[in-house]
Amino acid sequence: MTWLSLLGLLSLQAPPADRLGRSYWLHASLGDLTQRGYWGPDFPATPPPTGDEVRRAAALLTGPYAANRLYLVYHHELPLDQARTLFLTWREALPREVEVVPTLVLRMYDQAATPVFTTEELAGLAAFLRDGLHAERVGYYDVYPRRDQGPGLDLLRQAFPGRVVRVGSQPGEALGDGIEAAVQDTWGGVCDQKANADWLRTGAGVLGGWVRERNGGPPVAWDLITVAWDYSASEQGAYPGYDDARRNQPLPAGRNVLAAKAILESAEGAALAGFSSDLCILQANSFVRDGREGGFYRALRRGEQYAGYFHEPLDEVADIFAGLREGNLPE
Repeated sequence: MTWLSLLGLLSLQAPPADRLGRSYWLHASLGDLTQRGYWGPDFPATPPPTGDEVRRAAALLTGPYAANRLYLVYHHELPLDQARTLFLTWREALPREVEVVPTLVLRMYDQAATPVFTTEELAGLAAFLRDGLHAERVGYYDVYPRRDQGPGLDLLRQAFPGRVVRVGSQPGEALGDGIEAAVQDTWGGVCDQKANADWLRTGAGVLGGWVRERNGGPPVAWDLITVAWDYSASEQGAYPGYDDARRNQPLPAGRNVLAAKAILESAEGAALAGFSSDLCILQANSFVRDGREGGFYRALRRGEQYAGYFHEPLDEVADIFAGLREGNLPE
């Protein structure tokens, strides 16, 4: 079957291009450093952005970056009362047709896997997100598969029955009961090999297998990549065995288009929710590569398109999203 006939078959089964999800996940706080509640409980709180900074970021994310959905990540890096105000500010700043999915980290990444929220805190926050923010869905974020989320996940399922999104799902991970949709990490498959010709022989098949694994299940949005790994560690650019912001490199040019095509070729019908991209990792790496003032969140807060070390793959994602917005699949 040819590529064109595959796309023709897909068009009979999947939503039209302009109905596919075009999402990003990023910190609601737009903080330079968002360590508290993620790496442990004892880091300094993150100062909240101003209303003008949120409005400038919202205009960029839904304009040049062409999003129709934002997964706004929160892990107690700023106090709960500030977080409630911040979620409302985001909702007011975004066009009504752009979905806001509050996305909570439930366990920290310290040795004890400390719960981010007490039961009382999470119950109150979930009620606010449902009844005050009027969010249709809520997400929970974890970059590790199959971690015990404790009672927090059950609480979210109760507050949002059938409307919980797993953000950061990993290949082979069962999504579990009550999970309506997922945003799947693709880093290991999309980044593999420095040359696109080599990736087409190896990584494309891996990525396609991950997509086919999800067919028949809840709809999945697939991650397009900005930050890759250190390609200098081997001749062909295989995974070097570490993830180091001082060494990580931009994804090779054209890779996201190839990855999007592989995803479209392998997905079946309603199992394809669309595409997404992780801007949390972009911030963490750009903070190191570009410095505090040059970091991605700083650019958003100033209302400027990011022009730093990783801008080319981000611009490629934005071009893909802009094409989908106009009803065009990647070419």
